[in-house]
Amino acid sequence: MIKLFSKSLLCIASSLFLLACGSDKDKEEATTYKQFYLQFYNGSPASALTYLRVVDGLTLGSAVYGDATSLINMENGQLALEFYRQDSDDKEVLVDELQMTLNKSEKSLLVLSGGAATQNIAEHRFKREELSSEFRLFASSVIEGDSQFDLYMSEAGTPFSEAHKLTTLAYQEFSETSYWGGPTDNFNLGNYVVYLTLPGQTEAVFQSAPIAFNFSTEYAIFIRATAGAHSGNLELDVVANSSSVTTYPDINESAQYRIYNSLLSASSPLHVSLEGSGGNSSEIEVQAKTLSSYVDIDFGSYRLSAQAMGDENLSINNHFVSLNQGDSKALVLYQKTDNSLGSISFNESTLPQSFQYQIDIVNLVAEYSSVELYFLRADETLDSAKYHISALSYAKSKSITLPDDRYEILALVTSNDTKLLIDRIEQVEFINANNHIIVIESEPTSVTDYKIRVLN
Repeated sequence: MIKLFSKSLLCIASSLFLLACGSDKDKEEATTYKQFYLQFYNGSPASALTYLRVVDGLTLGSAVYGDATSLINMENGQLALEFYRQDSDDKEVLVDELQMTLNKSEKSLLVLSGGAATQNIAEHRFKREELSSEFRLFASSVIEGDSQFDLYMSEAGTPFSEAHKLTTLAYQEFSETSYWGGPTDNFNLGNYVVYLTLPGQTEAVFQSAPIAFNFSTEYAIFIRATAGAHSGNLELDVVANSSSVTTYPDINESAQYRIYNSLLSASSPLHVSLEGSGGNSSEIEVQAKTLSSYVDIDFGSYRLSAQAMGDENLSINNHFVSLNQGDSKALVLYQKTDNSLGSISFNESTLPQSFQYQIDIVNLVAEYSSVELYFLRADETLDSAKYHISALSYAKSKSITLPDDRYEILALVTSNDTKLLIDRIEQVEFINANNHIIVIESEPTSVTDYKIRVLN
C-alpha cells in the first residue's frame, strides 16, 4: 500500500509564533508530539548554500546540495518563510517564498529542487506518530525531468531477487512506503538495501550498501544525480530528523582520476599507471605542466607508478591510491627537494560548481615554510580580503569555497619577517560547472622564479 502526500504551497496570512530549534539527534517525546516540526532539504543541483529564514525574522538554518537542516520545533500558528542565497557581492538573492499553517503533531519537509531557472520549494507534510522498535519510510526523487525509477528494498544479506517493490519514484512526488513483512505499514528496525530499476524492468540500475535504520522515527530517502567533478550518477540521500544526511552511491559505481604533471619540460612527459587487483589497471601519459582529462576507472585500491620519460631515475612505483565508488581524485606529481618524484592526492568536490566554487590549492614551493594565497575582489585590498588561505605548507593541499566573481590572486611568503610577493594573477574568472585546481610552483621563466597556475 502506498500513501501519497501532495506538494502544497499554502497561501495564508503569516504571524510568527515561538520557535525552538531541535538538536542534531532524534528527539522523540515520551507520549505525543505536541508541536509542529520543520526541516529543509536541498535537492537542487543548481543551488548554492541556501538559507531558510522567517520573513523579517530569524534565520532557521542552511543547506548545500544533498544536505539538510536540523529538525526545527515550532508552536502552532501561521508562518511566512523565505529561502535565499548570497551573490558575489554578499547580497541576498531570493530563491522562493512559502506561507504555511503550523499544526500540532505535523512535520513539514521542505525540499528545494529544480535547475537554475526552475528552482522551487515543495512542501511534503505528514502527521508524526509514536513508534516502538519500528520506523516509517518516505521516498522521493529530485531528478528533474521525466526520469522515473521503481524503488525496491530488501533486508541486508538477501539478493535482489528477493527484494520487494515499494513504489515508483518521479520528480517531486513524495510517498510513504509500506513494509512487506509485518502486521503494520511500518518497518522493523535493522539493515536494508535499496535498489532502483527503470519502470517495469527487473535489472537493478542502482544498489546501495546496507543502510542502518536504527531509530524509531521517520526517514525520507531522496534519489538525486551527482554534481561537481563526477556528475550525472545516481545517489541516495537518507534524511532523518537531524542535519546529518547520509549519502549512498551505487555500490557498482566507478571512480575517476586526473593527473597534473608539475615537472619541467626536460623531464617530461610522465608515464603513469594505476594497478589494482583482478587485472584492473589504467595507464596515461601526461606532458609537463599539463592537467590530464578525467580517466574512468573501477573503484578499488591501486598502486601508483610513474616514470619521467626524460630521466630514468625520476620515478615512483609504490604509492597507494584508494578510489571509492563515485570518487573523483586529483593526483599531483612533482619533483621533491631530493630530486625524487613525489605525489599528492585529494578528492575533488561533488557539489555544484556554479554560484560557488570549491577550489583545491597545492603548494609546491619548497624554498619557504608555507605560502599564503589571497583572492581579492574589485573593492578589496590585502587587509580587507574576505577570502584567503594561510600557512599552506610545502607539498600540502587545502580547499577554499569562493563565490562566483572575478579575482586577483596573490601568492605571498614570509622571509626574515618580510612578506614577499612571489606571483600574482589578475582578472581570474572560474568556469561554470568545472572543478578547479590552483598550483603554486617553481617557474624559471618567471621574474620571481614562481608561478600560480589555475587548472580546470
